[in-house]
Amino acid sequence: MASLPFFNLALMLLLLLAASTSSVAQSVQLQPQPGCQRQCGDIKVVWPFGIGKGCGRSEQFEFPCKKNDRGRLKPFVTGNNLGYDLEVSSISVSGGLARIKNPVSKVCVDTTDRSINFNFAGANLTQTPFWLSNTRNKFVVIGSNISAYIRLNRTTTQSIKVGCVARKWSKERVANGSCSGIGCCEATVPYFQSKNYIILSDLISFSNISNYDTCGYAVLTEASRFKFSTSYLTEPGSFEKDIINLSVALDWTIGTEKCKLARRNMSSYACVSSHSACIDYHDLGYRCNCAPGYQGNPYLLDGCRHTKDLQRYSYRKTCMDGSTMTNTSSSRHVVPKLSAGSEFDDNSSCNEQLCVETCFTSCYASPSLCRKCYFETPSCCCKK
Repeated sequence: MASLPFFNLALMLLLLLAASTSSVAQSVQLQPQPGCQRQCGDIKVVWPFGIGKGCGRSEQFEFPCKKNDRGRLKPFVTGNNLGYDLEVSSISVSGGLARIKNPVSKVCVDTTDRSINFNFAGANLTQTPFWLSNTRNKFVVIGSNISAYIRLNRTTTQSIKVGCVARKWSKERVANGSCSGIGCCEATVPYFQSKNYIILSDLISFSNISNYDTCGYAVLTEASRFKFSTSYLTEPGSFEKDIINLSVALDWTIGTEKCKLARRNMSSYACVSSHSACIDYHDLGYRCNCAPGYQGNPYLLDGCRHTKDLQRYSYRKTCMDGSTMTNTSSSRHVVPKLSAGSEFDDNSSCNEQLCVETCFTSCYASPSLCRKCYFETPSCCCKK
């Protein structure tokens, strides 16, 4: 069995884990500076992100704009201490979502002398606002007798490993769209809050090596965007051509504080627009949303604009027959269900005219978390 040299593995782990423990305080600006570039190639970059030094909320939110290996201008996430930057393929303010191009682990066999070449892959997002998505990615291995695993690291003492084996294949046993263990295997990534990962691949058998089987691949990829093709096995290089259409799904947050603590320092608090609200994102930080009936960018002054038309929201659990809140312009809005752990508990300036109590006990699975409501501003809350 071939194996990755211990020294290389140890060095790689040291680089990732050492970076995961470092943290540098950065200055914060609340609004974009004039003259900053807002687009890189075909990717629009909106605040709190920016292109170039001094054009984002902080250094963590700044991207260089440079050419990728296909000669196209793209924004990149820097600071990945594995030796390469990470290309950004999309970013969303409203959903707190982003995508980066997939680092690919590759193992190849030279059929003339049967030597094996390894190429590990990974990403370190420690000095960025990004986190690996807990729900949108899966781990995929493609090849013949290829074993691989992904290790997700949270701290120097907290990590998990997930892996699978792509067994020897034949044309009769593989089909497009089927990744069941023959020529292709996949594994669900468990819920684990992580900012960095590494992927290691290995060849588990030298028997019956053919020209088709000379390389195997392992990759973390957004589940909804990956569909297995038999050409990845029968046509050398086919997967490497298609990898440009795949991506790793990320979430992003502001800082590492929860809303309650973040509001205490208004000089760095990101939800600056009127009619914006702060949402805790697990224990990772917070995000800003426009209040119901408003749309736009809550990170910009006056970034949330009122929508005159009735806005409807879809939820897993409907609140009775659609309870409503009414604002001063008499527009009606269905009350949204807050995500678990969301908290609106600043009662310092509750405005009864704008904040109307409704059927929270019947709407929410955890009434103890959601007995307070907001409508016009984050500080507009009412106790049940």
